Amino acid sequence: MIWTIILSLFALAIIAVLSWYAFRLLKQVKHQQKIMIKAKAQRAIRLKESIEIIAKAMKQKECNHSEGVIRLTMLLMPFGKNLQPYPAMSELYDIVRDMPTHEARKMLGKQERMRLDLERESAEAKLEQDIVEELKQLLDDIQKLGEI
Repeated sequence: MIWTIILSLFALAIIAVLSWYAFRLLKQVKHQQKIMIKAKAQRAIRLKESIEIIAKAMKQKECNHSEGVIRLTMLLMPFGKNLQPYPAMSELYDIVRDMPTHEARKMLGKQERMRLDLERESAEAKLEQDIVEELKQLLDDIQKLGEI
């Protein structure tokens, strides 16, 4: 009989310790979730700011349109968005996305680089007016963009 009471008390003590430990872990998980939510919100704010900066730079001709559409595409991805709603920017992106950059560009011959530059610059010139109009819409859409 006394062993039954001792074992029952021991079992209750183990259950109490495990309950306390589970509660502590649950509290840590909730704290980590709050931190993650805050980090995602901050990242969304930074991405939106970057999109706005690039779009404004493109409008003011401080950033060429080819570089801008490549950067915007990458910045829109975390939001699950792309340039499809903006046909001129999307068309320019389709033209320049496979063009070599950095070291790969340096490896090309002069004629090939000139041909690619001409193709890119003519596409930029052809689409410039439409892109400027689409940038206004993009800037409006960015304000409405939800969290990641």
